[in-house]
Amino acid sequence: MAGTQRSRVAYFDTQRRVNSGRTEQVRYYRQTYEDGNAVRRLDEFPEEETRRRQKPAKRVSERARRNRARARSMSAGYVVFLTAVCVLTLALCIHYLQLRSQLTNQSETIASMESALSKLQADNDAYERQVQSIIDLDDVRETALNKLDMHMASEDQIRYYRTSDDSYVRQYMSVPVN
Repeated sequence: MAGTQRSRVAYFDTQRRVNSGRTEQVRYYRQTYEDGNAVRRLDEFPEEETRRRQKPAKRVSERARRNRARARSMSAGYVVFLTAVCVLTLALCIHYLQLRSQLTNQSETIASMESALSKLQADNDAYERQVQSIIDLDDVRETALNKLDMHMASEDQIRYYRTSDDSYVRQYMSVPVN
């Protein structure tokens, strides 16, 4: 690397040993690199680390300890309430899964019935086409006129009835003449 300079910076920190009353100075080295006009820092400052480690533990009074212990403990009512909420949540989840299962089963049943219906409709259409192809209407007319002595209906024999589009007429007895 061209233009890179390496320097070593020393930091002094005073440490006090826990069991002895001696105070020592400890030397920490931190490496820095210069690349152009920017200096990169590789480590945290050692003083901050030692300060974090050396924070004295705060003495807590007995009253504060009891208050904290009471705050951490759960009363019987609270435990019963949490248990009831958990049981209710579990029951709702089980009910939801049962409903979801029923819905899935019903959807599968509907799909199988729809496929059976479409198969029956296709079979019915095929049978109808087969019957239509067998019947020759000209042959039926010839047989009715020549062999059975039937006659074509005249206009005065035809009676018209008005019905709605979605209904039909069934004739149970002969139509009266006007």
